[in-house]
Amino acid sequence: MGISIRNRIYWSFLILVLLFVINGMVTLFTLNKSRKLFEHITLTLDPTEQSLDDFKSLMIESKMYTTNWVFLRSNTDDKYALKQLHAAKYPALKYKLNGFFKEANPGMKDSLQQVFKGFEHLLGIETQIMTSLGKFTDYDDPVIKLTAEQTVEDVIIPQTTQLMKRLEYVANDERQIETREYQNLESYSTRLRTLILVLAIVIVLTGFFLSSYMTTVITQPINSIIKMVNDLGKGKLDTVNLPVNQDEIGKMVSAVNELSNKLRETATFADEIGKRDFTAKFTPLSNEDILGKALLTMKDNLKTSGDELMQTADNLIQRNKELEQFTYIISHNLRAPVANIMGLYQLLTLGADDEQESQKLISRLGTSVKKLDEVIIDLNMILDVKKQVHEQMEDISFTQIAEDIKKTFDVYVQQDLIEIKCDFRVADTIHSLKNYIYSIFYNLISNSIKFKRPEEKLLLQITSHKKKGKISIRFTDNGKGIDLKLNGDKLFGLYRRFDTDVDGKGMGLYMVKTQVETLGGQIKVQSTLHAGSTFIIELPK
Repeated sequence: MGISIRNRIYWSFLILVLLFVINGMVTLFTLNKSRKLFEHITLTLDPTEQSLDDFKSLMIESKMYTTNWVFLRSNTDDKYALKQLHAAKYPALKYKLNGFFKEANPGMKDSLQQVFKGFEHLLGIETQIMTSLGKFTDYDDPVIKLTAEQTVEDVIIPQTTQLMKRLEYVANDERQIETREYQNLESYSTRLRTLILVLAIVIVLTGFFLSSYMTTVITQPINSIIKMVNDLGKGKLDTVNLPVNQDEIGKMVSAVNELSNKLRETATFADEIGKRDFTAKFTPLSNEDILGKALLTMKDNLKTSGDELMQTADNLIQRNKELEQFTYIISHNLRAPVANIMGLYQLLTLGADDEQESQKLISRLGTSVKKLDEVIIDLNMILDVKKQVHEQMEDISFTQIAEDIKKTFDVYVQQDLIEIKCDFRVADTIHSLKNYIYSIFYNLISNSIKFKRPEEKLLLQITSHKKKGKISIRFTDNGKGIDLKLNGDKLFGLYRRFDTDVDGKGMGLYMVKTQVETLGGQIKVQSTLHAGSTFIIELPK
């Protein structure tokens, strides 16, 4: 007697269930093994590797802070950081690493302990340095200072390098272990994929038998959704007019309709941007909404471009005002000597009463011609500054520029009237126009000397700094200072003078500002009357 159809279905269903149970058990077993392996990697191996990297960074910080302790007397931030490293950061990191290496092999644990021992020896040496240079006045003792510097160069730096190499060996062993664990995890993942593939084949076969029913149930909604998606591809925004049930098809219809509505909002937002309405609000469909984020970026860029155009227009207006002022000043300064020359020429034409009077007229004529020539020379200098000569760009040393200029004022140094201190350790070179840099340094140094307080020795400090792709040079003196409230807006004007007791034509700061701006930089001033001034030059690298 043959097997009935019903029994065939029954046994087929039973076999199918049995296959699902077997696949489920094997899948659960594989997932459990993978989970444990993944937890071991993420909770032990990865944090261990990160902690080793942190230890390496800690060594670098320790070396850097100790070096700064010795060479930078006033760097209180790094001194505090070094104390924190000794007191808290290193003990905490050591405790964490010892916890991670509890289950490591004896060789790795011993290597790590050797690194700890060597680093703690270095910390002891650093503590000695911190104690010897604990007070601000300790730096004035040349023996203590030299001993500390030699200790940094001969002990701290080379031993730190050796310890970092030994720590790298430990890190390499740790990475090898992690690599093996990842390989095991990949092996489990491969097995799981195989099981999923088998299950997928079974599901496909089951779906084949159920296809007739599924076709009648989902064909109409799917065709409607396909039509709508095609319409979306053609730019037509529409919705699917079908009843929305609580099954998967109903959710799909809702999702597609929601997509259509969101795209309509996106199109409206794009239209508002096209009308330059940058106040329009828009929220991307999701974190992966590339189009929405691109529209927001475009809005920001268009707004920024508009703001930049407005700024450019304001700059052009300001330049035009400066040009008008420059034209007026030059015209005024040219007119006076020309008028004198014409008047004196007429007097000479009429003839003087005696030869002595003629000589006086000729002398006055020569003085006017000389003033006219000075104005023309100033005009040529200013116009020459306005030109950017890229072919003359070269690498320039601030130290060399400063030393060359200091020789010019050596007579003041010999008389103990001035002292110029330079610190270009942060940034000593720049690729720029040498004659411009020299002129900027010369004018600012000579200005500090001219406007020193007679009763006090001039102290001028010149330092360099790096800031966001720029090089900043600070000129700080203890001279007469400037009343910025009274003269701040006229400080960099042409032929502006604020102290008639000092010789000059009022061109120095104008030339400095013009040359700095020609090089693509900017100049700032901080000053208090009778308390010195600081000029800050910012130039692109």
